[in-house]
Formats: sequence, C-alpha cells, structure tokens
Amino acid sequence: MSAVPEEALKETAATSEPPNRLASPEFFFLLQRIDRLDEKLSREIKEVDLKLTARIDNLDEKLSREIKEVEVRLDAKLDTLRFWTIGAVITLIAGFAGVIIALLQR
Repeated sequence: MSAVPEEALKETAATSEPPNRLASPEFFFLLQRIDRLDEKLSREIKEVDLKLTARIDNLDEKLSREIKEVEVRLDAKLDTLRFWTIGAVITLIAGFAGVIIALLQR
C-alpha cells in the first residue's frame, strides 16, 4: 500500500517534479495510522457490544424465569385468599339467614 496516491505518482513521473498539491509522506503515514486506529477502535466497540448484548440477554432470561416463579407463587396465594373470602361470605350469608329466620319465628 503506497503512501502516495496513484494520480500524484503519475503526475510526478510525467513532469519529473512533484506537484504543488502533493502532501508529504508523513501526512499519508499519519492518515494510514488514523485509519488503522479507527478500524481497531471499531472492532473493539463491536466486541464490547456483543459482550454486553450477551450479558443483557442472559439477565433478561434470568429475570423472566424469576418473574414466572413469583407469578406461580402469587397465583397460589391468591387462590387461597379467594377460597378464604368465599368461605367468609358464605358464613356471613348463613349468619344473616339464621338471624332472619330466628326473627321470623318469634
């Protein structure tokens, strides 16, 4: 990979003297260095992104599992509460019916 663009090399070869707009080789070296650093940084960012995505997916699965477990336990407790409430309502109805029947027999 040449540090000098092909067009500049052709112009230099044709005229036997470098054109005025040609940048120094140091500039092209620095430009290539920046490109390599950019590629390296982009690669590292992708690696970190993949790692974070994997961790997030793992935590999401774990959290979903725990939420389902809590839902199962909560459903069981709500069923117990529902049966207790139905029992209390039936007891109250029976009590009021007994009081009404006792008052009607007097």
